[in-house]
Amino acid sequence: MAQRPSLDAAGTCVAPAALTNEGVIVDVLLVAICHQTSPRDLLALEGGVGGRRLRGWDYLSAKLEAAARENFEILSPKYWARITTEEVRQLFRDEAFGSRLSDPAGRSVLIRDLGEKMLQRSWTCADQLYNVAGGRIATGTPNLVDLLADFCAYRDPVRKKSFFFLALMQNTGLWVYADPNELGAPIDYHEVRGHLRIGTVQICDPALHNKLIETQDVTAGQDIAIREAVHKALMLVSEYSGLQNPSQLHYLFWNVFRSCCTRENPHCDSCPPTCSLPPRYVTLATRASGTRRCPFSEVCQSAGRDPKLLEHSIMTDYY
Repeated sequence: MAQRPSLDAAGTCVAPAALTNEGVIVDVLLVAICHQTSPRDLLALEGGVGGRRLRGWDYLSAKLEAAARENFEILSPKYWARITTEEVRQLFRDEAFGSRLSDPAGRSVLIRDLGEKMLQRSWTCADQLYNVAGGRIATGTPNLVDLLADFCAYRDPVRKKSFFFLALMQNTGLWVYADPNELGAPIDYHEVRGHLRIGTVQICDPALHNKLIETQDVTAGQDIAIREAVHKALMLVSEYSGLQNPSQLHYLFWNVFRSCCTRENPHCDSCPPTCSLPPRYVTLATRASGTRRCPFSEVCQSAGRDPKLLEHSIMTDYY
């Protein structure tokens, strides 16, 4: 389990002796800037850390952890408030793959806003948000969802980053909530693509459906409507299945959609040897014959059919 930064007598965060990418202050920064790590028509974010080749969130978090071990100041709101585009680019640059982090300028804006507003409130770590909110996710005033929404990076009305961050804190045992039933599921582009293909969410507006087929940009309102529908579908599946854990269900969907329901080559019939589905989900994809394919292929409305929908296209830093 991660060590959480502790608070000294003055209420200031003290760095733990050992840092992991599950630490509170690490995650509030990582989640704030983690959007579009595999954008369309661009190379996916990947690189090597500690002898492992990683991609997306895994690379982002491991790279930041390695940098923080060298210089803990990187995790200081004072550092964030003055960070430059070039510093963001270099922070996540890989020696072999180069600078693949998309929109470093936009991400630096989010980091500076996060740092400036934390400094304005005399907050040095995310534990202070938790304390101010009394451990409440969305009930009472103040609460964590509202406090996070003050930051530019967490302003999304569908609360993708907020729910992702709060789930990380719960799943690593760092935070316990007074109203755990208020923890919704974080919805990103992988999950949108998968649910549109499975059929748990359907686009009824012909004009909007055509936009997705032709990969045209949707409006901000359409983006929110689509993701809200996916969020509602996931919450209903969580309730009707008896799982009663939207966050856990999200990780199942997200890992399958990210690994098997890829944009161009979904594993409807079989998983190639390069399939990156995490081991804990492989049993769901393995058939009696020993072969593997997407765990949802038998119920998916798009399996064996073309064209397959992609996630909608929009320029945003919400997720």
